[in-house]
Amino acid sequence: MTYGTPERFVEALNATAKKFEKAAKPIQALPTLRDLRIALNVAAADMRPLVIIRGKDAVESTSLAKRVATCAWSKEAIGTSHYVILNEEVTFEGLTPKLGITVVQPDPFGLGGELLSHTLPTATQKAVLKTLTEGVAKHEALARDHDDHVREARRKGIKWETEVPVTDTKGGREKRGG
Repeated sequence: MTYGTPERFVEALNATAKKFEKAAKPIQALPTLRDLRIALNVAAADMRPLVIIRGKDAVESTSLAKRVATCAWSKEAIGTSHYVILNEEVTFEGLTPKLGITVVQPDPFGLGGELLSHTLPTATQKAVLKTLTEGVAKHEALARDHDDHVREARRKGIKWETEVPVTDTKGGREKRGG
């Protein structure tokens, strides 16, 4: 289907959305990453702060995540951070998040991070919001050139093993012919 103009396309999208408005429910869960290693890597690659939610057990972690989610989906915070939930003490590359909510500036290679803000599991909702906003405000997204970044990683001996094997390492750029 062709709409002709961007305005007609917007009208069509709004009309479709209106049909489902009554049945729509707000998003309540956090978009989380599987573990600290992957979360640091993704946050570093996306140049976003990482919010680490750590409880003493799964029950406390889930409760904390619900409190963070109410802030994360606000207009001010949506899309600003990545999230990971930990149910126990985990250390990765020297980073051992404390109990509570910790906002981290990932290092450029996703191999650690610097503490930006932290609050305890017992913090008020207002303190949770303050921790998130302070952490995001302190975060520095430093632009980097992909090729320079890869060269620097190689110089430092940093390698990343993907979960899914890469079978096309040349990207179609290999030389052909004899």
